[in-house]
Amino acid sequence: MKPKNSIVYSLIGLCSALSSCKHDNYAVPNAGIQGVITDGDSKVSIQTEQPNGIKIRMIEESYGNNVTPIDFWSKADGSFENTAVFADKYKIVPIEGAFFPADTAEVTVNGLVTVNFKVVPFLTIAASATPVAGGVTVTYTLSREQAGGKITQAKTLVSSVPAVSNAINEYNVTHDLSGAPDQGILGQQYSDTITGLTSGNTYYIRVAAIAANANNKYNYSEVFTIKIP
Repeated sequence: MKPKNSIVYSLIGLCSALSSCKHDNYAVPNAGIQGVITDGDSKVSIQTEQPNGIKIRMIEESYGNNVTPIDFWSKADGSFENTAVFADKYKIVPIEGAFFPADTAEVTVNGLVTVNFKVVPFLTIAASATPVAGGVTVTYTLSREQAGGKITQAKTLVSSVPAVSNAINEYNVTHDLSGAPDQGILGQQYSDTITGLTSGNTYYIRVAAIAANANNKYNYSEVFTIKIP
């Protein structure tokens, strides 16, 4: 009889577990936000890296001051999206990017809501890239709308993958600007030629520059896609 009792008890336990599962109907996230972070002066989207570029912080207001923030990364082109949040009222702000502190938005999130931000970047980079035999020539200038930390470095970056950044690159040319006055750096045209690239291959190129800031973040140009002749 002992084996039969064991089977009966097991079946009872299984039925009980299945019955309990039917009542565990927890709410699931039913809303989201999307948007883009732009340079408030030029109106173009802020270029960054992914991850570790720009963090979007959401604070759910109904929980008061003790709530844990919801943080997620923007994309490299400054756009962002999170479709896994609960409908509620939030304070939302982009943080830890290469820009001066941004204004916080107070938004009622119900469904998919668009929230855009305008910021002032530490540096703006205007760049162009031209393929040459076995390489690429990159020309760029640095500018800024608002004075900030000392400009310490600028570099041309080349990678075989689209996610090219200060952390992801196979080739680079770096300029140490820490000893030069900022007024001599701003507006000056820099030109770098990187050789040794494989003919017929496609590479991704961008320029990064940094002005001293607490998060040690770089400003970036757009990414150029170049096929080497």
